[in-house]
Amino acid sequence: MLRENKTFRILFFSYGLSTLGDWFDFIAVSILLAFVWKADPMMMAFLPIAYAAPGIILGQFAGVLADRVNKVRMMILMDVFQAASTLLLLAMPDPVSFLIVIALRSCASVFNDPAQQTLTRQIVPEHQLLQATSLNGAVFQMGKLIGPLIGGTVAAFFAPAICLIVNACSFLLSAVLLLSIRNVEKNTTSSRVHTREKSIPLHLAWREGWGIFLQNRILLFSTIFSLFAMMAIQLADAQLPVIFREKVPLHPEMVGYVVSAVGLGALLTVTWLHRQKELRSYGWILGGGVFLIGICFSWIALYQPDSNRYWMLVAALFAGVGTGLTTVGTNYLVQKETPREALGRVRGIIDSLTSTTFIIAPLMGGWLMTVWGPSLAFLRVGAGIAAIGLSALLLQRLIWGKRKTEVTVVSEQAG
Repeated sequence: MLRENKTFRILFFSYGLSTLGDWFDFIAVSILLAFVWKADPMMMAFLPIAYAAPGIILGQFAGVLADRVNKVRMMILMDVFQAASTLLLLAMPDPVSFLIVIALRSCASVFNDPAQQTLTRQIVPEHQLLQATSLNGAVFQMGKLIGPLIGGTVAAFFAPAICLIVNACSFLLSAVLLLSIRNVEKNTTSSRVHTREKSIPLHLAWREGWGIFLQNRILLFSTIFSLFAMMAIQLADAQLPVIFREKVPLHPEMVGYVVSAVGLGALLTVTWLHRQKELRSYGWILGGGVFLIGICFSWIALYQPDSNRYWMLVAALFAGVGTGLTTVGTNYLVQKETPREALGRVRGIIDSLTSTTFIIAPLMGGWLMTVWGPSLAFLRVGAGIAAIGLSALLLQRLIWGKRKTEVTVVSEQAG
């Protein structure tokens, strides 16, 4: 596919550069706050908020805008802005101003995502959407797996500032690659849609996007399951060190091993999905993914300190497979089921809802850990999530309805 579709190839490498850069300086940002400025726990708690809050506030507006403007130009502008704001971080004198610039940089990322998703739908034939979504999912997981590892090493042996400079360069290189994409939005269909969208007031376009989202049962229920999965993943990311302190107190390195195992499981899953031509059942993909994540939580909760600690890695692989299924499945479903002219708006709505999990989940996880204790909290949350996934598997016909292929077969038999 990358060989055949030059435009998607450019978009893919551009996305890969910016994604790797994002994860590359993630560790550096944390090191600057915690070790250089010695920020207190409350100040550190504002870091995920600085990353997530812009998505909640601006995500839906960004989606409306992505349906109305030239998406390539929008992505180039956001890449340049992210590069400039990343370099600006180097000049910040204190943690407060540093977090403000982080939030401003995150605003650009909010506008980038719906534009990238909408452009993908525009340049990729429908029968290759799953391959495109899987490739993007693979590069995201690779960035999550490799970026923090390399970034942490560079920050430790050189300086965190080097990571910020590398990230700024990755954004600039991404913008240069996008400059070579030309005439994508000048075809007849796109021009007609673009003209229509520009004629609709912003508030009506926003309301129309919500109408499409709420009236489409597949999109609505699938987003709900995706949010449950994201809540679970974020809760685990924030509280893994706490429960591992109880389960394997003499092996803190297991936290890093488990995170890498999750990334590996997700990477293997999206690689397998890339070989498929389409998803024949949303229920098996989304429900199965949520079920596996729940099983991982319960597995970790039931682990006994006298057991072989590497059984934890098996649980993490299950979580990684579940993560790969839900993330790729949700992205593919949004691309497939949303009308092309409304993809930006629907994507913006989903992104804004997803961003709330980055704030709610860590706070909820901390509260549950305090009230129930680490093991009981992981066990109950895991059992609940697994039950939701299992319900989706058993009731998938009721929730998502019959597949289009099944409906076609029934119609032909009736004829």
